[in-house]
Amino acid sequence: MQDETATSATTLRFFTAALDELGEDWHHILRVCEIDPASVEDPEARIPQERFDRVWKTASDVTGDPCIGLHAGERVHPHAVNLFGYLMLSSATIGAGLHRVARYQAVLTGKPWIKIEEEATCVRVRIGMTEGNPDTCAIHAEYFAAGLLQIMGWVSEQEIDPIEVRFSHSPRADTAEYRRILRAPVHFETERNEMLFAAGVFALPSQHANARFARLHEQYASQLLEIQRDKSLVGRVRQQLSEQLESGPPDRSSVAKCLALSDRSLQRHLSEEGTNFRSILDNWRRDLARNQLQNHDTPIAEIAYLTGFSEVSSFTRAVKRWFGCTPGQLRLDRDISS
Repeated sequence: MQDETATSATTLRFFTAALDELGEDWHHILRVCEIDPASVEDPEARIPQERFDRVWKTASDVTGDPCIGLHAGERVHPHAVNLFGYLMLSSATIGAGLHRVARYQAVLTGKPWIKIEEEATCVRVRIGMTEGNPDTCAIHAEYFAAGLLQIMGWVSEQEIDPIEVRFSHSPRADTAEYRRILRAPVHFETERNEMLFAAGVFALPSQHANARFARLHEQYASQLLEIQRDKSLVGRVRQQLSEQLESGPPDRSSVAKCLALSDRSLQRHLSEEGTNFRSILDNWRRDLARNQLQNHDTPIAEIAYLTGFSEVSSFTRAVKRWFGCTPGQLRLDRDISS
């Protein structure tokens, strides 16, 4: 089966787009790491953590640039957005968006890479992986430091400068290059990798804020996080269903492929756990529909979309089968009893 510790392939989309702008052959870099280049556009694909970690050092070796992370992070663009980007963009403020990213980072990444500590006069944002190959950790930290400034910039539509940046490793190039890209004093060989921002920065509004989309993205990420914590095969199938429902009705073969199983093997393993694919899919849709109808005010058409139905009429028929009433009636019963 697929390694349980894995990262969504879409998290590489920012990096590969930046490498492309730098004129580097990112397809070759991913192939060296045994990653299919097409997977970065596949919302269902996940990369075993060991292969994902190899990308950073391989990129440095292939390009001959010890600061490839720093230079790629400088070129992060919103067109490569994934779930993290949507959480940031739709949030009311930069702070709200970053807290959401920190809360749901386990949905897409196998290892934590961001932690936020708010103090009276500043905000500390810890960045990068805390364990692994030292070169990998250094490149990863520099990439996220530069990339985070770019993301904060296009969310707020203004240039945001940190108070200072700290790296636990030694400089990998002329320190003037770090100062140019990070726009702040940079200290090395410190206790941890972190960026310090003035407290008021987190209150800056997102110029793309949308309360309805923020709610939908939060609910979707929350559902994925709950499933991510379930390491059984059933739980992993439910996770794949969640990710694939975002792009249309899933099928058993595509789920099996994402789990590195043949269709027949998936059927056999699920049978050993006392269930089957159709039952898991139906139960997942039912649970999500009930949660949305009874606990949220999400429009019914959007709930149909979230649960993978292409038409509201199909969703309505499913709700009648599950609960013996229409979506509207189920929501009305909630309102009457509350």
